[in-house]
Amino acid sequence: MKKAFTLIELILVVVIMGIVYMFAIGSLDKIKAKSQNLLPSLTNLKAFLLTKNFEKEARFVCFEECEMCSVVLDGKKTENVSGFFDSIPKIYRYDSMFGMEQIEPDPFFDENGVQKDVCFSYRIYKDGIGDQIIVEYKKKVYDYSDYFEDVGIYDSIDAAVRYKKSLLEKVLR
Repeated sequence: MKKAFTLIELILVVVIMGIVYMFAIGSLDKIKAKSQNLLPSLTNLKAFLLTKNFEKEARFVCFEECEMCSVVLDGKKTENVSGFFDSIPKIYRYDSMFGMEQIEPDPFFDENGVQKDVCFSYRIYKDGIGDQIIVEYKKKVYDYSDYFEDVGIYDSIDAAVRYKKSLLEKVLR
């Protein structure tokens, strides 16, 4: 009766594991390369910014009438994105006491310290925590207020408020 593996069997297992590992790492590299070429949208803005190489924070800022947007990494503009918006979105913050409140985007100062007119701004930090905003654009509502979840998408502000209230009820139970 055989009680142990032979050397040939062990080598065979190691070779098979190496081949599987090689394919897995190759696939991950392809996925990462695809995510590097990801075009930003309101549904993937968190993921888009997290693919960038930054130390502290990544920010997506749209200027003036939202015709031109920029990716700003650690305070430095790195790339421009045109055509992200074709109208100005509404930005909200949800407060459990006051409900949905429309807010102005955070200000932006260029390299010379001059404040620019901003119509949209979303910031995310290295740890994955981003601005807790809710964006209404083209009859859809995009909820960025969950720290570690994907962007929530709703058909209306009322639907987003109902969801927030249901979360609060769950917590209070």
